Amino acid sequence: MMSLPKFALILENARLLDRLRIDQEEVLVEINKLHKKLQATPEVAEKPSDSSLSRLKTLYIQSKDLSESEVTYVRYS
Repeated sequence: MMSLPKFALILENARLLDRLRIDQEEVLVEINKLHKKLQATPEVAEKPSDSSLSRLKTLYIQSKDLSESEVTYVRYS
């Protein structure tokens, strides 16, 4: 039988991984929305006042960081 502290640790790890995955899914939804916007109106990205490409780059970096955090967390937990 599993000890209570070990079970609590496993439960906490599962919660943290779920949070990482939820955060990553939210970022991916934003990436997809932005892709659709840019596909529908590509001329918008060409305007100097538009920050769509910068926002997209930021979202990709955020997604990559979340993914790497998940891998690291799984590897060391």
